[in-house]
Amino acid sequence: MFVRGHLTRQPAVDPRGLIFAVIDLETTGLHPGQGSRVCEVGIVRMRGDGTVLDEYSTLVNPELRITNDELHGITNAEVRYAPTFRQIAGDVLAYLSDAIVVGHNLDFEEKFLVAEFGRLGVAPQRVPGLCTLVTARIQLDRWGYKLDNVANLITGEWPVALHSALGDARALAATLAKLISTAPQPLSWLGPPPAPLPSLPRTGIIAPRAVALRKGTDGWLATLTARLPRMAYPPAPRPDGVRDYRALLAHALADGRIVGDEAAQLALLAARAGLTQTTARQVHEEFLVEARNRAEADGVVTSTELRELQRAAKELAASHLISDLAEAAAANRARNTGPLKGWRILPVGESGRITEVIDYAVEHGAKVAVNLTKTVRLVVADGVAEGHPQLAKAYAAGVEVLAPDQARKLLENEVERRSAGLFANPHGESVANRLAAEQAAATRPARPEWHEYWRPHELTPAEYHARFVQRRDDHWDDWDDDSDDDTYHEIRISVPSAARPTTPAPTPAVAKKGGCLSAVVLFGGLAAGVAELAQRALT
Repeated sequence: MFVRGHLTRQPAVDPRGLIFAVIDLETTGLHPGQGSRVCEVGIVRMRGDGTVLDEYSTLVNPELRITNDELHGITNAEVRYAPTFRQIAGDVLAYLSDAIVVGHNLDFEEKFLVAEFGRLGVAPQRVPGLCTLVTARIQLDRWGYKLDNVANLITGEWPVALHSALGDARALAATLAKLISTAPQPLSWLGPPPAPLPSLPRTGIIAPRAVALRKGTDGWLATLTARLPRMAYPPAPRPDGVRDYRALLAHALADGRIVGDEAAQLALLAARAGLTQTTARQVHEEFLVEARNRAEADGVVTSTELRELQRAAKELAASHLISDLAEAAAANRARNTGPLKGWRILPVGESGRITEVIDYAVEHGAKVAVNLTKTVRLVVADGVAEGHPQLAKAYAAGVEVLAPDQARKLLENEVERRSAGLFANPHGESVANRLAAEQAAATRPARPEWHEYWRPHELTPAEYHARFVQRRDDHWDDWDDDSDDDTYHEIRISVPSAARPTTPAPTPAVAKKGGCLSAVVLFGGLAAGVAELAQRALT
């Protein structure tokens, strides 16, 4: 199915402008020839510069019982309402079309895709492919080439949703983007260009799985939504699934908060409803707007109703939909507890300038007086004669009388003083800013740690063969030490004569649940031919 290309240090095509389709599959077993099926698909379409263009993810009903759920967490209950591969085949082809297909151990994805499409009588041919397992081995001299290890090394972060198809695809996409953009030496694409694939009818049926949920700082639903695919053209969710999702959402928010078990149940219903990031946010926002409408139906939003709306809005990551209510409540509190609390101000005159000053004072906690009393601290006058009775009383009582501009400045200074706190120190802030600027100027850009493992030269086909194909001592495995599959495979490799090793023909080598046992490794400096790794299972 795939024609392998290579990210090489030799001059070739700049990969930053190419489209890549990063794919990961979760399966019911390791061998499609023995009946194993795909049970989840995740695809991230991206440019080589790291720009994510589209995402796709869905559980797949394998039409057989899942017995290896301890590996990926996918249960029979979860796939019960998921589409079959026949139903999603057209969508998968569309997401892989006109792109270089990327996988970490692309052989694994290839054998399952060939088997699944073969059942439908479809056989995509000569699809450009990139195996990042092979790429990592060729470019990096560091033991352990599992996806999580390579992703952590290059990106500095551990994947957050391992063993979910979309989580692994996202981790690999981020790793590929970082590799291309920050490699010590520029990498080029040497291989076939993206090409269109055969097309099948598209259904748009999805059942995305949200895993690795956590409360974090933003709440359970924020994590749930983030784990769903961010599709450029999301399909409409299933109405019956949305109805159940909204019902459970209302039940979960009845006590004002969502807990972990409720989040897991909502994730299951989100898959059955076919929710994506976009449609999930739409459902959450519509849910909150309807709750607000109920609260406003009698013309008054009580403090109890406002608290319920605020708690729900925080859980739903939709606080912007009630921000005006929150701001009105905050303004009301400020009027009672603001920095001008205790000030009573008497306006004398009716000019617009006076109105602006009084509004500012009230917003910050001041009260407006009608007559001059002992509690009045300030008189603001404009457009009245000096002999006005109120002014005369103020002068006699020793109360300060100011024009609007003067009064505004006085009040602003008081607000600033009262808001600054006991330890406010402008000079200290200036010193801190100066030291931060000095440290920033003295700090040189750090060299990425993973550059320490950059090989002095990329491996030749013969070197790759010797290090990763022939080696079989103690069932040696450099990338998947959790595997328990002891199936033996015969590995054949053909390289240009000038680069062939002097050792005899390769002997059977151990392959535990993968290793990229089928890869074409292209090198710009070897114009005479192309290195090809091929796999043939011994029977």
